[in-house]
Amino acid sequence: MQSFGRTFAAILFLLLLPSAPATAAPDPAPTAEPYLGRVTLAPAGPEKDTLLRVRASNVVAGQLERLEMTVDLDAATAFADVALTGILVTGGEPPAVLDSDEEEPCRRTGGKVFCSWNATFTSAGMLDVPVVLSVTPKKTAKEGDSAAVTVTAKLGDGPVGTSTSEFRVGQGVDLVAGEDRQLKAAPGRAVMFAPTVHNQGSAVVTGVALVVDADPRLLGKTSYRNCRYGTGLICTFDTALAANTSYAPAKSLTLSSPADTVPGSLTQITYAWITRTEFDESPLDGYGTPGTGAPLTLQALAAAQDDQPQADVRPDNSHSFLTFTVTGKRRPAIAAAGLRRTAAVGDRLTLSPGFTNFGPGTLRPSLFPNNRLVVTMRLPSNVTRNSAPELCFPDEAPEVLLCLLRDDVGAGQRTTFPIGMEVTAQCGDPGQIEIPVRLADADGNVPPARSIATLTVDVAGAPCVALPITGPPVGWTALTGLLLLVAGTVLTVLGVRRPFCEHAGGASGPDRDRKDAS
Repeated sequence: MQSFGRTFAAILFLLLLPSAPATAAPDPAPTAEPYLGRVTLAPAGPEKDTLLRVRASNVVAGQLERLEMTVDLDAATAFADVALTGILVTGGEPPAVLDSDEEEPCRRTGGKVFCSWNATFTSAGMLDVPVVLSVTPKKTAKEGDSAAVTVTAKLGDGPVGTSTSEFRVGQGVDLVAGEDRQLKAAPGRAVMFAPTVHNQGSAVVTGVALVVDADPRLLGKTSYRNCRYGTGLICTFDTALAANTSYAPAKSLTLSSPADTVPGSLTQITYAWITRTEFDESPLDGYGTPGTGAPLTLQALAAAQDDQPQADVRPDNSHSFLTFTVTGKRRPAIAAAGLRRTAAVGDRLTLSPGFTNFGPGTLRPSLFPNNRLVVTMRLPSNVTRNSAPELCFPDEAPEVLLCLLRDDVGAGQRTTFPIGMEVTAQCGDPGQIEIPVRLADADGNVPPARSIATLTVDVAGAPCVALPITGPPVGWTALTGLLLLVAGTVLTVLGVRRPFCEHAGGASGPDRDRKDAS
């Protein structure tokens, strides 16, 4: 899915075409143009995060600028609490970063929020500075409450930019997604699923959107004109959902894996339902490429539409998880590949241990999180590590590295993890590389079977005695935790929130108080 912050790669050029020798025109002053979208809250509903984007133009890389911003909440303070919870930055390639010298750049005074940063931009041209606002309805908020919110921004000595939006309280509704499900299919075979939604409230829901967070390599090929296709799938429906009624797409969606997928591979698919109002106000509007065929429609599963804005009072129950597991018994043979090198004390060298996938099947960590094998390497005790690949992390013992498989490994292919090191002693205990030969299950449990190979650095002429491999045992519990940490794919649009900064708090989980959708 696209992140909330959009990348802008446009670079501004000042074209000077003097007809005669003249003094060059001064560089244009930096400018800041804010934009804040409309926010619709539900009475007694949850807080909503929205983006306040500030487009900075004519910035100079490495130059210190003062970015000042004011959010005038005006009458919105009567029915909503507003806080700024984080700041992000996007830019061209490479991504721009906003280096700020202030940890708490914002303060609230009455009905206004004042923010200011001493900022150094690491790239020039035009950048987006998205600021995250959290808006929470007060207990006294009622349907129909509305207020204009004005934002001003100023960068350095540039002009003041202004944007006006609306915060309002709409009609509260309650969309409940279907139960979590387990889906299974053999490699290359398809399995169908129909994302369901139940209108658990008493009001008619006037249009919904379905957001499916699934890799397009897994989703069956469709081209519905009311759906948009990208790194996931988003479909909008104008159907009026009657109270206490369940609905599902008239045609099921399908999931299938590549024909050479390793049995036991699994991934989690998330789908969520949101109101049409919430979709129109979200960054999802304009996402992806629209289909060109007949529209996908909703049909009622069990038994006065109007134009009121609507917001979900309980978005935590509007999403569901589908666990898709590839079945079969033909698992690949995986063998650790160690090595032995000869060097002198003081030499700097690179060891590239790894493993070979002898097949059958291809490991695809980008598609199936449990294919991201955790390789454990304990270095020889007569060397000191000075470099490691990006996805290698030190364990509790500094000589132990936990490396995550990043790239696909087909049958007959070998992958390596180059480790830079310096030889510090003539003799020492040999190291080793360990790799699990079975995939983790849905709970992240890795079967104990693994392949082990030795890593040795010999010093020519050294009077060493062969020693057994020693050192702290591998923390397989830690490995499982690391695998789960990098494997999780959570829908960041609604339902499950991921904080934008450390003080934004922890993400909420899928603990949902469901009711029967009958």
